[in-house]
Amino acid sequence: MATGPKRYTAVEMRQAQQKVGRYGGCLMMALFGIPLAIVGIVLLSTVLGPVAAALLFMVAVVVGFLFGLFQNALALLIPSAILAALIYVIYRQYHVPVATAPTGAGERFAPEIARLNVLRLEAAKDTRRRVMLYVPVGLALAIGILLLPGRGGAKSGQLAQWLLIPFVLGFAVTVPWLIALILPSDRYAKVFKRELMPLLLRRYGELRYVEGAVPAIGPLATKGLLPSHDRAAIDDAIAGGYAGYELRLSEIALERKTGKNNSTVFDGLLLVLSVDTPFLGTTMVLDHSRPAPAGLMPVRLEDPRFASIYDVYGNDQVEARTVLTPAVMERLLSMADGGDFFPPFCLVERDAITFAVAGTGTRLLFEPPSLQAHDAATQLQYLEDELAMIFRLVDAMIAMHVAVKPGGAMPTGISFSERPAAPPIDPSP
Repeated sequence: MATGPKRYTAVEMRQAQQKVGRYGGCLMMALFGIPLAIVGIVLLSTVLGPVAAALLFMVAVVVGFLFGLFQNALALLIPSAILAALIYVIYRQYHVPVATAPTGAGERFAPEIARLNVLRLEAAKDTRRRVMLYVPVGLALAIGILLLPGRGGAKSGQLAQWLLIPFVLGFAVTVPWLIALILPSDRYAKVFKRELMPLLLRRYGELRYVEGAVPAIGPLATKGLLPSHDRAAIDDAIAGGYAGYELRLSEIALERKTGKNNSTVFDGLLLVLSVDTPFLGTTMVLDHSRPAPAGLMPVRLEDPRFASIYDVYGNDQVEARTVLTPAVMERLLSMADGGDFFPPFCLVERDAITFAVAGTGTRLLFEPPSLQAHDAATQLQYLEDELAMIFRLVDAMIAMHVAVKPGGAMPTGISFSERPAAPPIDPSP
């Protein structure tokens, strides 16, 4: 089985996201600040002597010229980056090393695996048929647009048109190709999950796989655990009993309306664990970028690595430190190592522990990987690995409750230690 490139830890992924946010903020400041600075330089030159005015005017001209080059570079880089991302998605579907599950994987569900392999091959065949149909149509439309009369007569217009051609043709190929990939894959994924998810959940407890039921997330947004939003959608959910606790796990996407468009503000997992011994206070663990929740005070913990990612708030300092043991903090930081999630946010209050785990967007949760590069037994292994990673996080939630429960102990059959279990290896690059 191929090991693929390095898988970044959850902390490294969060730190990289923070760095991108800082660079993006600097870029926006430059786009708005440099033109204002040029105007300020020109105005200043009018009140100074002739020599100083000439020097300042030359500075303004040079800065304006460089800023124009910068804007032109961005105009090329942004569509190039989008096109490169679309091409990479297609590349992953066809050119990742073909992976197979370990010997014996899927033997428990041999009939289901055999049936899914038949459906997988049918979906792959349907994908190829759609590609052969959609891509020529997309190219024909793009060429028709490029050949429309009156598209720039001046030299500058002709140059812009020549620069536009590769982007138009590139999008005309990649977008129809992705549409051809998505439709058959979605149909296969629904059958895959309905067939295998209930069978896999039996090993964890009295859990059931449900679809379409949106949990009550309004109060969580009000408290600050989830971002404010205008629309909530759910893909998959798991509910039932685990290790003597009532658990609900939901895959949700939150959108906020900005003008005429909707932007996704959260896409990931929401885990709610009900407890029988209520907490006395409220403890919240948030990312640095989130505002401080109303009514809670900062809680300082002696862990610099944890503090580099999280801010902790609470109204009971003693309970907050009791809940966030060194083992729990380590699990919060490392549960997504090698996976597709950022470190989770957390709310501990009354009779529930709630985790919000944002996805990185690298791969969809509970979805079978590439139809072309993985058989059904390997896809089953992916699903088992994802569930194991998630339930290691649920074990951390239980440990937070056990820490404040009189005479509490971890339930029989689950383990929780200072060193979390090694994450599964993803064979895809």
